[in-house]
Amino acid sequence: MIQFIIRRLLLMIPTTIGVALVVFGIYHAAPGDAATVMMGISSGGNMSQGADTQARAEAFKREYGLDRNLAVQFLNYIGPFNLLRDGHPWFSAPYTEREVERVALEGGGEVLTGAPMEIKHLPTTSDEERARLDEATAALLDGDAGALAVLEEAGDASFPALLTALNERKRAFGGEVDEEVARLSGAMAALSGAEVTGLGGTREGLIGEWFGWYYTEGGGDRVRNSGERPWAGLLALDLGKEMQDKKPVAKELGKRLQVTVPLALISVLLSYLIALPLGIFSVRRQGTKIDGATTVILFVLYSIPSFWAGLMLIISFGATGLDWLPVLGLHDKDADTFTTSQYLWDLFLHIIMPVATLTYGSFAYLSRQMRAGMLEVIRQDYIRTARAKGLSENVVIYKHALRNSMIPVITLLAAILPILIGGSVIVESVFDIPGMGKYAFEGLLRRDFYIVMATTIFVGIMTQFGILLSDITYQLVDPRIRHT
Repeated sequence: MIQFIIRRLLLMIPTTIGVALVVFGIYHAAPGDAATVMMGISSGGNMSQGADTQARAEAFKREYGLDRNLAVQFLNYIGPFNLLRDGHPWFSAPYTEREVERVALEGGGEVLTGAPMEIKHLPTTSDEERARLDEATAALLDGDAGALAVLEEAGDASFPALLTALNERKRAFGGEVDEEVARLSGAMAALSGAEVTGLGGTREGLIGEWFGWYYTEGGGDRVRNSGERPWAGLLALDLGKEMQDKKPVAKELGKRLQVTVPLALISVLLSYLIALPLGIFSVRRQGTKIDGATTVILFVLYSIPSFWAGLMLIISFGATGLDWLPVLGLHDKDADTFTTSQYLWDLFLHIIMPVATLTYGSFAYLSRQMRAGMLEVIRQDYIRTARAKGLSENVVIYKHALRNSMIPVITLLAAILPILIGGSVIVESVFDIPGMGKYAFEGLLRRDFYIVMATTIFVGIMTQFGILLSDITYQLVDPRIRHT
């Protein structure tokens, strides 16, 4: 059994990656553009038009790598290497992710010029050393000759700070070489031991002279990633950040699961506690009017849409009806002032209607499956033999027939559990519950890539765990089943 469980857990890794690939493909095949949707939301739905809109959309795509090749985007999400511009320095990013442009030369040809993304410090430079280098660079600009000794001591780590300061002062291109730029260029010459040329000359000269170290081979078409955040992606247990609010998706997912999981477990428990006895009761009263009436009632319950059932409960027991139960959220607005007992009672009152809405369809379906499984089992030869031996009906049903008739019901656990834990979009929206379902729906409306991927992959993982749990339970209820 242990080997079986380990194999299944290891198999979940490629299966989850396959689920991620399917969801990724559907996301990108769907109509609409995440950049324009997000910008529309952030501006209250009235998105400005023109070049500014296009520039903001392009900047948004560059930030999240949405302008990259789809294969690169998928590999970046899977991880464990971060392939974005702040990612692992083993990899590079296209020049489109930097503020650069191609300029035609008088003698023919063109050159990539402009301001590359500034790396103020090397990734290996500590915070204390960064502060010391910033202070020394500022002192150098003020004419403090002693600052050069601090920069010399830092070696190569001082170059990014000097280049950034030069870029900030003169934007690194054109114009006259003033006193402060001269100090910076002199410091770079002293540190590198090379003669400084091109500072007052062509723009491409300065790029090749002083920013060339930052570019990889290939004329500046690609630049090395900065290495500030080398590890990311699903394999690094990093689910990214929300595109709009910038909150970590994993942290927000954890908060939503604290709401959804208890409700789901209560619903599953109630479904089975009601469905199993009800299915057995129907079998023992097979063909009677009670069995017929129970069948009709359960089919009606299973046919009722959950959104309609939730609204009817709100109208009947909420403020517009009997006013017995609260209808929105999980707590009263003054819950922070309650004692522990008052807080728990308030929570209990708030979850009655959501749990009822989540449960009624499940137990109606499960009870029918339990009845069908039990009817099949009690027709078996060993059940007739047990009755022929003179055993009581209770012993025949609960000792000999029950365990084998539960196999179809256990199979359904693999489907019911992930659906409930994944969250009911309808139920959580109707009752305004901040759970997984509502979170997934909000992410879908925003076209937030990281929310959509995280919630769907989580449901996929829960489905796999549900199937594994069902397989393990098979052996517990039927000793003839063995997993090797």
